[in-house]
Amino acid sequence: MKSSRAATLSRNWHLVRFAVVSSAVLSVPVLRLPVVVPAVALAQKAPATDAQLKAEVERKIGDLKLGSSRVTVSVHDHVVTLDGTVPTLWLKRQVIDRARKTEGIAQVDATIDIARAESDEKLAAEVGKRLRNYERYTVYDFVDGRVRDAVVTLTGAVTMPLKQDEITELLEKTPGVRDIKNGLTVLPVSPSDDRIRTVIANQIYRDSNFINYSRVNPPIHVIVEHGHVTLIGIVTSQIERQKAEGIARMIPGVFSVNNQVRLASEVQGK
Repeated sequence: MKSSRAATLSRNWHLVRFAVVSSAVLSVPVLRLPVVVPAVALAQKAPATDAQLKAEVERKIGDLKLGSSRVTVSVHDHVVTLDGTVPTLWLKRQVIDRARKTEGIAQVDATIDIARAESDEKLAAEVGKRLRNYERYTVYDFVDGRVRDAVVTLTGAVTMPLKQDEITELLEKTPGVRDIKNGLTVLPVSPSDDRIRTVIANQIYRDSNFINYSRVNPPIHVIVEHGHVTLIGIVTSQIERQKAEGIARMIPGVFSVNNQVRLASEVQGK
């Protein structure tokens, strides 16, 4: 007699069947032996109580190290209510996100406030400082914006999606920012555009008119999209403004130049 087939184990564990089949003698019956699984193995996990859910949400929020900030948690019928004040938008979103991801939570209602900055002017100054110090911010990016009622509105263009994400997180972690309206454009990937922006920037900052400027904090940013160049920034003289535009127009592959460079005297006069 040939060897028997291997046992087949039912995935749901309700019934385990072990079959011995003989292919040599057709009259030999198939033996099926039912095995009863203990009831404890079939029991479903009891749903967490509101008290258990409250403790779990508080544990997850506690991992954020909120410091002196305080967020209160209440749970009723698996609905979480979060209340309190935190210093940053990033912390607020983390608190809400961790509550939502807690197993057994059906809904999250949040009335979490963000501690207000002293003024929009001081908040704008802090936002600008953080953007200037952002390590990936280069002469090929330009970020502008405004602050109104602690809401930051961003405009401009960056060369990588990563920069857009990191800038957003950077401002979310700025104390006092209540919300961010991100209007940044991610420039398309283009070897031709890469060549154009590199050549323009190199020629501008090698020119004798710009030897006193640093590319770490450049006065002119070079934005290139499909061969169309935009120059943005602030310089001290009309000669510098005209020189930058002249350099850009002479580069092969450039279809147009939009010169938005302003004079420092014009900006200060506003």
